[in-house]
Amino acid sequence: MRYLATLSFLMLMFVGAIAQDKSAAELKNEGNDALKAKDYKTALSLYEQAIASWEEEEMDAAMVYNTATCARKIKDYDKAVKYFTQSVELDYKADISTYYIASSLDKQDKEDEMVEVLVDGIEKYSTSKYVGHMKKMLATYYVKQSNALYTEGQTILNTRTADNNDQWDSIKEKAKVVFDKAADFANKALEVQPTNANAKTILAGIETMLAS
Repeated sequence: MRYLATLSFLMLMFVGAIAQDKSAAELKNEGNDALKAKDYKTALSLYEQAIASWEEEEMDAAMVYNTATCARKIKDYDKAVKYFTQSVELDYKADISTYYIASSLDKQDKEDEMVEVLVDGIEKYSTSKYVGHMKKMLATYYVKQSNALYTEGQTILNTRTADNNDQWDSIKEKAKVVFDKAADFANKALEVQPTNANAKTILAGIETMLAS
């Protein structure tokens, strides 16, 4: 058993040595083959090795983008953000890379960072065919926030009972503060996506609630 373990170790060392002897271009090409075969984990590893050993004056931007794509496919969102950011810096598919940065941040519940990336991306890539996707993601976030506040406002109004009916004005004013915040988010959603039906429904609901 000790002999077999030693032999296995030596074989791994041999394979590792071979891998180290490969050029960055060879590693990239093997990564491309793995990507085509949808073996994203292997492709990611090969691309990262290629990037680490890249000696050309300019980095291969397409390879960096492919590296980011592989990371996204295997849900390694930290690496996805890292390499899509590099893709943007290399000005390669910067618009869709920005969208995927925002999407990866969203998957990690980093909503503040996501919003910042989307707001900047919508302004910077206003003519891109991907700007609609960015606007939809941002509007969805705003509606989510608005709906949570709308629900909170409803809960406050529902505290009214026969026993505290004399406090109705105070309850209504407290709810209004929350509804105003909900309306702010709904209006932000409509600024980004004027046809957003959910934002319009929330605004109509707020108006009805406060008028009752």
